[in-house]
Amino acid sequence: MAQVIYSQGAFDDLERIYLALEPEDPTLAANCMALIATGIRDLAAQPELGRPAEEGYRERVLSRGRTGYVVLYSHLELDDTVLVLAIRHRYQAGYPDPRA
Repeated sequence: MAQVIYSQGAFDDLERIYLALEPEDPTLAANCMALIATGIRDLAAQPELGRPAEEGYRERVLSRGRTGYVVLYSHLELDDTVLVLAIRHRYQAGYPDPRA
């Protein structure tokens, strides 16, 4: 089982997602956080579960009906670690630079 580590950018993304949803629908905000947490937890057991993405990263698509989220991560095989770099809404364009 791989260890999962979140970058500061990924924590910021989770906070942004929650704060955007919570004022209008606290239940939806909690459900979306649970969806993301479950999807990332699955990566600990199966780090290659996501699809290949740019610059050697991987993406895990988390569907929620017609919408959902995409998790950008790196599988550090030598350390058996999944590094979560960014989380964005499925229809949001691009990711912030994970090296920044």
